Amino acid sequence: MDPRPPHRPGRRLVRLGGLLTVLRNLGLLGHAVEADALLHVTADDGQRIPVCAMGSGMPVVLVHGLGCSHRHWLPVARRLSRHARVFAWDARCHGGCIAVPGAVITLQRLAADLQQLLDHFQIDRAVLVGHSMGALTVLRYVQDYGSSRVLAVGIVDQSPRVVTDDSWRLGLFGGCSRDMLHGMIASARVDLAELVAREVEAALGGWMRRRAGARAALAGLLRRWLGGFDARPLLDLAESLAFADFRPLLPRLDIPVWVVLGGRSPHYAGVPLEDYFRQTVRHASVTVYERSGHSPHVAEPVRFARELLRFLADHA
Repeated sequence: MDPRPPHRPGRRLVRLGGLLTVLRNLGLLGHAVEADALLHVTADDGQRIPVCAMGSGMPVVLVHGLGCSHRHWLPVARRLSRHARVFAWDARCHGGCIAVPGAVITLQRLAADLQQLLDHFQIDRAVLVGHSMGALTVLRYVQDYGSSRVLAVGIVDQSPRVVTDDSWRLGLFGGCSRDMLHGMIASARVDLAELVAREVEAALGGWMRRRAGARAALAGLLRRWLGGFDARPLLDLAESLAFADFRPLLPRLDIPVWVVLGGRSPHYAGVPLEDYFRQTVRHASVTVYERSGHSPHVAEPVRFARELLRFLADHA
């Protein structure tokens, strides 16, 4: 198989509205207020993790992506809850989950949190469905803890390895090297405001470039606004996500796997992940949502919930 995608889509990850949502979910616009209806899991380091739980039946755990929260799963969760016991959390540094001081947050830590969620709710076996970062969390969980407590896995619009090189072109954008990502994360550690300003500028297109002084004013505002924000836990997490590699794990998976890809994903559109998953995971079911971007479960929740339930009825 030629691992090189036929074309590369644009590299803008989110539009302006989506960027504001990401910033809010990451705590850069103030942390979300925890809803009274949410339950909580207390991890072994004292971190309180908000969890939305609803329904009854087969346990299904929905794990959100970077810059998202449990709310992104709610339209799907409500439909699933008619047939299953559904759990959706706010991962550390996301939504209402404010990281404990001094915490080092990595993909390994999120996988441990997932294990402790299963322990807390006394779940013997569950379906684990992850979107983007959540998919990497699920794969890290299976890598670290095995599949004995996993009925099935859902992977939503995520490559098993984000960074690319000469031998692997199926990562982010079909061409995002380790040096590129490492440089971006390193620059964010030095000047987070500048990174956010670049993303806002990209989301606004040419609007800001046509207004003299707007870029400098935005950067100054962001520096004052973000001056007291400790981005280290988020950047530690981003670094662990960027350099994870689950390609060796996928051929060994001994559980049902459902892969959902967004046909218009700004991350992976044009990257032949469909062929890769079909050839690598011998028992995988792969579905492409042609009209959806990076979040098919948000764009088409009715279809997603219906097809997930059908997959579970057939395979789990």
